[in-house]
Amino acid sequence: MRIEAGDDVFVDDDENIVGFVRRANLREVTVFVEDWGDFTLPRDLIKTTVPNGIVLQCQKLPIKMRAAIGHLHGLEYAED
Repeated sequence: MRIEAGDDVFVDDDENIVGFVRRANLREVTVFVEDWGDFTLPRDLIKTTVPNGIVLQCQKLPIKMRAAIGHLHGLEYAED
């Protein structure tokens, strides 16, 4: 699966764009979420690729990233 800077990022429980790929290598991908900054994630959190994008496994994301995504959609996550 080829992942490039600028690809859109989605999560598996929503069809809306939650960010974009800032950079990727064989082990990890860095995702930018507006107002929250960069999150560097292991590549195994990528559920699948789509044309010009990736889909992440939402339930396996770090709580801070889920909070950032929830904030985009008006939801609140506890940051423990």
